Amino acid sequence: MKKAIFISLLCIGGFTVHAQIPQPDPDTTARHFLIVASIGNLQEASAGQLAVQKANLADVRSFGQMMVKDHTQAEQQLLQLAKSRGYNLPAAATGSIQPDLNLKNAGPDFDRLYVHGMLAGHNNTVQTFENYAVNGKDPAVKAFAQQQLPALKAHLSAIKVLDGRIKDQVAK
Repeated sequence: MKKAIFISLLCIGGFTVHAQIPQPDPDTTARHFLIVASIGNLQEASAGQLAVQKANLADVRSFGQMMVKDHTQAEQQLLQLAKSRGYNLPAAATGSIQPDLNLKNAGPDFDRLYVHGMLAGHNNTVQTFENYAVNGKDPAVKAFAQQQLPALKAHLSAIKVLDGRIKDQVAK
């Protein structure tokens, strides 16, 4: 009898403890997507500002200007969306993000390093946005991902062209 009471108390205690543990946000994937997208926007804009200042090739500077303009605009839309949906994004994902130190200190290799970074970054970003645009749970965030994809794919195409030009120049 004592064992039965003891086991019953353990079970009841276990349920009580479980009930006190905060439950996760039911749609953490939307919040996670917005955090990743926000960090990406800030990185692209920050690196773009650096490209405007340090790039040797006019096409790379022009691409940098496009990154600043497009990703700053996308970030503003993202923050409005997050607020309207009640997603609280951490300050680290919405604050000042600095470009990679290797890029800051690249010297004459700036254009090559910048283009290489933008190529890798936009490949990942397009995949992330395509994934959420297809599999996302929050319809408003899904629509945002779908809306941003054409511009992101255009960025990827443009950076592939620049990458080819830089590779051709190095080969000569």
